[in-house]
Amino acid sequence: MVGGGTVVGILIFVEVFLRYVLGSPLFGIEELILFIGMWLYFMGAAYGAYERSHIKAELINIWCKGERSLAVLRTTASIFTVVLAVILVTWTYPYFLWELKKGGTSQALLLPKIICQSAVFFGSILMAFYFILELIDNFLLSIGKKEIFFPLVEKKEQGI
Repeated sequence: MVGGGTVVGILIFVEVFLRYVLGSPLFGIEELILFIGMWLYFMGAAYGAYERSHIKAELINIWCKGERSLAVLRTTASIFTVVLAVILVTWTYPYFLWELKKGGTSQALLLPKIICQSAVFFGSILMAFYFILELIDNFLLSIGKKEIFFPLVEKKEQGI
């Protein structure tokens, strides 16, 4: 992701320099940025689901102080999250298959559109998978057991 972000930054700098300093834009650079940006966005979203650092609005912590009751509420929220993630996968799958059959290309660089649009499908699969793991951990906490998957994320961050 760092490499992709660096490439996008360099491409934007080159485009701005060519367009506003030299007065001659580079043909198709916006398409290339879009293709890389789509993968960055959806892989970043999947990575946020993996790390469990995605945006949450947890105001319930103000009223609910017990660890177990918080785990039950998080399990309920995780159920909704998994349902929405699975709906996203079911919406992106036909779109992915349609683009595979159609075989469309981008207008300027004639790159296969499936490269860009498959990021949505594969990113949504990864997000659904990691949200399912989070649901399992939240459920285990709600019944008084230890998490299985989240400690793996913490150990990886600590270099263990």
